[in-house]
Amino acid sequence: MKLKHLFSTRNGLIKAGITLLTLSIVDALLTDFGIRNNHISEANPLMRSIYDSSIFSFYAIKIILPLILLNVITKIEPKLYIRLLVGSSLLIYTAVLSLHVWWISVISTIQ
Repeated sequence: MKLKHLFSTRNGLIKAGITLLTLSIVDALLTDFGIRNNHISEANPLMRSIYDSSIFSFYAIKIILPLILLNVITKIEPKLYIRLLVGSSLLIYTAVLSLHVWWISVISTIQ
């Protein structure tokens, strides 16, 4: 399947939404691990504030927001702007997780 058509169907968008949910959960777990072990700090000021007040809320937001998006995706037509937003979100989360992999590899070589 061509990249151009990746999110052109509702089914493709749902798969992308599930991938986004998975990436969000992995990001939350790795961020929590890094913060608890003093390896990193949360770069997003809003999420840092939420994490500092309630780790449960941090995880809840990281899980609930992609679930809401997934629910919305199942009810709407896959318009261009939706496909672009979902695709952009996947790229951003992939970049963030690449940073997590990088700092984990740096930490593991130091220890």
